[in-house]
Amino acid sequence: MTNLIDIDTNDAAKFRLIGQTVSNYRCAVPYTSEIFLGDLLAIHDSQKQFTFYAKVTGMQHASNFADANWDTRPHTSHFYNLGEDVFLLLEATPLGYLDQNGNFRRPKTVPTKFSSVRIAEEEDFAFLEQYMGKIEVGLVRNGTGTIKTAKVGLRADDLNQHMGVFATTGMGKSNFMKVFSASCMKEQPFGLLMVDPHGEYLKGRAAPGSGENPGLIHYRDGRGGLAIFSTRDEQAIKRYGASTLSIAYDDFRPSDLYPIFEFSEAQSEILETVSDISGSVLIDFFCATDFTEDWYDGYAGTNPQLARRLKEFHEASLRSIKRKLEILTRHNPFFRRSGSSLNGIRRALEDQKVVLIDIPGMREQSELFILSLLTRTFLNERRNDGFGADETEPAGQILIAIEEAQRVLGPGRGTAVFRECAMEGRKFGIGLCIITQQPKNIDPRILAQINTYVVLGLSDKTDRQMIASSAKQDLTPLDGEIQTLERGEAVISTLSVPFPISCRIHAFDGYIKQDDMKKTNPIRDGLKDSFL
Repeated sequence: MTNLIDIDTNDAAKFRLIGQTVSNYRCAVPYTSEIFLGDLLAIHDSQKQFTFYAKVTGMQHASNFADANWDTRPHTSHFYNLGEDVFLLLEATPLGYLDQNGNFRRPKTVPTKFSSVRIAEEEDFAFLEQYMGKIEVGLVRNGTGTIKTAKVGLRADDLNQHMGVFATTGMGKSNFMKVFSASCMKEQPFGLLMVDPHGEYLKGRAAPGSGENPGLIHYRDGRGGLAIFSTRDEQAIKRYGASTLSIAYDDFRPSDLYPIFEFSEAQSEILETVSDISGSVLIDFFCATDFTEDWYDGYAGTNPQLARRLKEFHEASLRSIKRKLEILTRHNPFFRRSGSSLNGIRRALEDQKVVLIDIPGMREQSELFILSLLTRTFLNERRNDGFGADETEPAGQILIAIEEAQRVLGPGRGTAVFRECAMEGRKFGIGLCIITQQPKNIDPRILAQINTYVVLGLSDKTDRQMIASSAKQDLTPLDGEIQTLERGEAVISTLSVPFPISCRIHAFDGYIKQDDMKKTNPIRDGLKDSFL
């Protein structure tokens, strides 16, 4: 019988670094240790006086016994007392280290062998405060718990380089967006544009089990940072303090049709031919003209110049354009000959408010039409006005949220305005917030433009690989953690923070009730002065 000294889990010597490279650490800890995937480890190198940080990305049982099958033999416990030669072997990804002056550095060296290892505690997270922005979304998560004093906040200047929110259904995308929007209402760091076709952002929706699920209007302290434009009836508009949504014919351009209809090459050529024509003139011409055979010879309408432009096109293609314009005007009561909300929306965004376009009960085409029209309008305005040329003027930033973004950010002509915004928008202070559960269906060139990734859980391996290959920080070692994220948990990667942060997103209903929503408490409050 082999008698081994039973392990003392309070003995720090049993928690030690045993290898391996500058890009991968291996640590031995007692086999009874309560350690979870995603835990942050603090590794103190007493020789160099550095504190290294690493994230647990894998673990397995291991031992020092020469007999590889020792643990599978009958009556193993009669021959072996589980002791110091049985342990957990942790794989950990290095995140960086704090030097003697408390400066965080990238992991360009390795800790001394057998450096002590422990699970990071509250004071170990204090250095993160300097990297966090004021758009609060949650708390730092360590394993299965959270660090109550370590708030996760995004920086406004990162988001004009686009943000992606990726999650499968039911993992908390809507909750994240409501928390994010509430923080933007409170801080007003930029203008945030959101289209809400279901009313869930405005007033919430009934939660399973009759739980409370409020909307943005229930956040009273931030109400001054919210502007609502709605298609609801007059009574509801007054109740919510909203404005009536109205898009005028002259706000419209032919290219706004691409995201909502399919077009043949001939039909697309027609739209390009009339691209400089105002919306009201175009709609009046097509709705008043019967494109029969030899229609031009008998044309007696009020716009012979436009008729002359189109006379060479086949009447079937012209009739198709006519039908699509009739569908657009018939199914969208907010689309009118006169009266436009565009100036009001623009002013609210310039005032750095959250602008909620509330269109309950509308079709998907209506949502895409509004998004396309507003994105094109603001992008062209800023380009033509020489936005950013005068460095003395403060740049008013806009972030445009796109739900189910795979609809408009895949390949094809219909995605042109959104692809253009993704590629060039940051030059003009316009960012996209891309929300999707299928990143594999997003054009990889667009994913490569995103600098802030919020990953709330992806079960599809292809989706995870797409995200890992596109993110500016290497998310590949975190694949196991991302796969096992629970509802409301996220991994956030942004360039302002030196490594991906594990986060628990605030529950929206609790977040807007916090007594201290109006102020931000520093992480260091109440913590020890040292890291060790």
